[in-house]
Amino acid sequence: MKQRRFLFLRGAFSMTYVGKQTDSYQCRGKLRPVLLPAVNRQNLFSGFDPLFRHRGTEVHRIETFSDAVFAFSISLLIMSLEVPQTFGELKVIIQNFLPFLATVLLVALFWKEQNRFFRYYGFSDSLVVWLNILLLVVILFYVYPLKFLFSVLLWLVTHVNYFPKAGDEEVLNYEDVPQLVMIFSIGYSVIWFLFFLMYEIAWRRREYLQLNRYELMATKKEIRGALMNVGIGLASLFFAAIGFPQVGGYCFFLIPFGVWFLNWLKKRELKTHNSS
Repeated sequence: MKQRRFLFLRGAFSMTYVGKQTDSYQCRGKLRPVLLPAVNRQNLFSGFDPLFRHRGTEVHRIETFSDAVFAFSISLLIMSLEVPQTFGELKVIIQNFLPFLATVLLVALFWKEQNRFFRYYGFSDSLVVWLNILLLVVILFYVYPLKFLFSVLLWLVTHVNYFPKAGDEEVLNYEDVPQLVMIFSIGYSVIWFLFFLMYEIAWRRREYLQLNRYELMATKKEIRGALMNVGIGLASLFFAAIGFPQVGGYCFFLIPFGVWFLNWLKKRELKTHNSS
């Protein structure tokens, strides 16, 4: 048997390859021995969970359409940049690279989450298709507001002028800050609520999908994660609505702690299951 070591949920453990016929692995380490069938070895270093079987072996039309929409949303950001005619205009474009990069990374995060859903569960019925279309509509609509938000945040941190075309006009006054936070919070909450509905559909069809114990726990983690992000967005919306936009902005710093807690909870549930 071959011994292979990987990092999983912030803890090292060993995976023992059982055989080509079963294509199974046995995990040892902080987690007690558990047998998980049909692990796709091609996904070990692809950014996906190597222990979650991929049911989406074929690319559906909705996924192709989604990729095109995500690419178009990034193209909108690129088209907003005019070809520089002078060196001064070139410096303005270079200055706007950081807001552009931050917006693209956030859009890519949503694309990765959507792609992972279709790879893991592999079904695209009418309800999932319409939820995915709504997701794409929200992301397309929020591309420019997101770039504006990141430009404002980086402007406050770096004191670099990302709005040279505004001239003497005030870019953002104090009375507009709560509305800006509310706009971002609403979009953030809606996007993650749509992800929650999609994962909830997968959970309700767990018997049809034949999810094993590990995949059930992983699906529960995704549902909890989506609800956590919805809650953070709603909390930020609440504080901004009552006149505390700074507190609303600080709510998003809870995301890393929430991710850590969900990973810890998943490890705890796996340990409890293995000990029973």
